Amino acid sequence: MKILVADDSKTNIAIISAALEKMGHVVFAASSGEQAIELFQQQSPDLIILDVIMGGIDGFECASRIRKLDNNDWIPIIFLSASVDDISIAKGIDAGGDDYLTKPFSEITLAAKIKAMQRISDMRQKLFDTTRQLYLLSSTDSLTGVYSRLQFDRSFKEIIGTADCYHHALALFFIDLDNFKNINDSFGHHIGDLLLVEVAKRLKSCTRSNDFIARLGGDEFAMILNEIENAEEARYVAQKIINTLDVDYNLESHNIRSACSIGIALYPAHATTQENLILNADIAMYHAKASGRNNYQLFTTELNDKYKQRMNLEHALKFALERKELSLTYQPIFELHTKKLVGLETLLFWDHPQFGIVSPSIFIPLAEEAGLISQIGNWMIRTACQQAAQWSLHKLKDFKFTINISSRQVRHEDFYQQIVDIIADTRINSHLLELELTETVVMNYTNVPILETINKLHNLGIGISIDDFGTGYSSLIRLKNLPINTLKIEKSFIQDAVTSPHVGIIVSYLIALGKNLGMNVIAEGIETKEQLEFLQTKACPQGQGYYLSKPLTTEQMTNFLDDRVNELIRSASQA
Repeated sequence: MKILVADDSKTNIAIISAALEKMGHVVFAASSGEQAIELFQQQSPDLIILDVIMGGIDGFECASRIRKLDNNDWIPIIFLSASVDDISIAKGIDAGGDDYLTKPFSEITLAAKIKAMQRISDMRQKLFDTTRQLYLLSSTDSLTGVYSRLQFDRSFKEIIGTADCYHHALALFFIDLDNFKNINDSFGHHIGDLLLVEVAKRLKSCTRSNDFIARLGGDEFAMILNEIENAEEARYVAQKIINTLDVDYNLESHNIRSACSIGIALYPAHATTQENLILNADIAMYHAKASGRNNYQLFTTELNDKYKQRMNLEHALKFALERKELSLTYQPIFELHTKKLVGLETLLFWDHPQFGIVSPSIFIPLAEEAGLISQIGNWMIRTACQQAAQWSLHKLKDFKFTINISSRQVRHEDFYQQIVDIIADTRINSHLLELELTETVVMNYTNVPILETINKLHNLGIGISIDDFGTGYSSLIRLKNLPINTLKIEKSFIQDAVTSPHVGIIVSYLIALGKNLGMNVIAEGIETKEQLEFLQTKACPQGQGYYLSKPLTTEQMTNFLDDRVNELIRSASQA
C-alpha cells in the first residue's frame, strides 16, 4: 500500500516509517497538516495516518480538508494520539476519520490496524466497482451497445445545459424503423434483433465522436447532434442516415431491406427544454411516417398544427360509432362487356359535425394506431352483412359483396371467429362475401399467422381480393400459391392507360396475368368513356368507377338494386 504519514515529530515519523517499510509498504512523510494535504493531492495514497496534535492545522482539520478533496474514493484515515477519550473519538469521526492508534504502539497493533483498513478499502473498492458496473449496464442498451433510454434521460438535460452555456445549437433526431413489426412477424424476433444491431452500427457510422446515440426501445432510436451550425447540417445528416439504412441486410441467409423515418427538432430554434424538444421531434417523426415513410421531417409550427388536428381527430374517432357518425356507402361493380351488375364494394364513410367529411385514408390509420380498428371494422362488416341480407344478395349467383379489411384487423387473433359469428348471425351465404386486402399486406405476411387466417376464410367459401394491385412488389410464385380470387388494378394505372402507351402495356399485362392465374380482374377508378373502351378492348372482365356509378348511400343503393336484383334473380331462375 501507499501510506501517507503526517506528524510534526521527526522521531515519530522515523519510527512509523521504518515499521511500515518493514511490512512492505511505500511511505510518504509529511511534517505538517498543510504538507499532508499537498502530498495527498500529488501521490493519491491508499491509507493516511495523521497525528492529532501538530503545528499549524491539527489532524482533525487536516482530515476534514482531505475529505472535501476526497468525496468519491474515501481513503481510510487513522488518527495517531497519545490518549483517546470519548470526545476525541467523536471529533475524529466527525472529521472523517476511521480509526485511532494510541502511542506508543507495537508493530503488531500497527499491522492489525492497517489490515483492518485494507479490508475496509477493499470492500469500498468492490462496492465502487459494482456500482460502476451497474451504472454501465443501466446506461448501455444490452442488445445494440448504444446508450439506453435511461442514459438518454440522464444525459439530455446536461447536454442542453452545455449547449446553452457555450451558445451552441444542437439537433435531436427521433429515428423509427419502417415496417419493423412486419419483419419481426415474418422472420422472427431473432432476425429482428440482428437487424437492430446492424442498424445501430450504421447509425454510429453517420455520426461524430461527440454525438449521442441511444436506443429508446423497440425499433426507436434517438440521436443528438452537438454543436451544429444550422438546420442544413441536420438535414444533411438525416439524408445520410436514410441512405445508409435503406439498403439490403443479409441476416442469416435472409435478405432484408429496411428503411427509417426521422423527426428532427432543433435547440434552441424549436424548443429550449428537454420535454418540448422530445415532443417536437416526435411530432416531426409522426409526419415523416404519414408522408410515406423513408424520409425525414424538420419540425415546423405547421406540423405542430397538423399534429394537434390529428389528436383532435383521434379523440373524435373514439366516439364516432357511439354518435352514429360512421356510415356505409356502396359502389357497384359491373361486367364491362355487358354492363351487368356483378358486385358491390362497401366503403366506410365518416361525417363529423366539426371536421366534415373525413377521408378513410386519414381516419383508418388513426383507428389502427388508436386500437379502434377492430371495433370499427367489426361494425362495418356486421352492418354490411345485415344490409346484404336485407337486399337478398345471397340469392344471386356469382355475385360478390366486397368489404375492405385493415391489415391490423386481419392480424387480430379473434378476426376469423368474428367473421364466422357475423355470417351465422346475419344468415348470409359465405360465398357472397369477398374480403379486400391491399397487395402489400398480403405479400408481406406469407410466412405468418395471417396466411393461416386467409386460408381458413378461403376454406369457408369467402373470397379474397387484392386491392391496389400493381403498386407493390408481388412475387409471382407467392401470388400463385395464395388463395386469391380477385385482383383489383389500382386506379392510377387505369386513368393513365389511355394517355400513356407504357402504362397501357402494364394494364394489359396485369389483366392477362390475373386471367392466366385463374383469377377475376377488376379495374378500379374508371372515369371516362375512353378508359372503359380501352379496358373492353383488353377483355378486362369487370370494373368500377364514377363513369359507371359513383358510391351510393344505403337508400340510393336500395333504389338502384330494386329492378336489377329482381332481374338477376329471374335470369338465374330461367338459366
